[in-house]
Amino acid sequence: MSELHTQAIVPAEQTLGPSAAATYRRLRFAGFSAREAGSLVGHLNGLSTVRGGWAIEEVEHLLFVRELVRLGRIGS
Repeated sequence: MSELHTQAIVPAEQTLGPSAAATYRRLRFAGFSAREAGSLVGHLNGLSTVRGGWAIEEVEHLLFVRELVRLGRIGS
């Protein structure tokens, strides 16, 4: 007989990786400049590169707005 394997449904909140701030701190600790770390965190979260790079505050703000749009709290 074959065994049935059921997959647990995991809420989206539990499947997220480290926060943008945590990734930024680790990159800074590894020797990246503030703009380099901010830009890399932005890239890892799907943001385009911009002249001068991203600040972590800008990345976190855009991620926050993206989540509001995804949840339907504001229109896109």
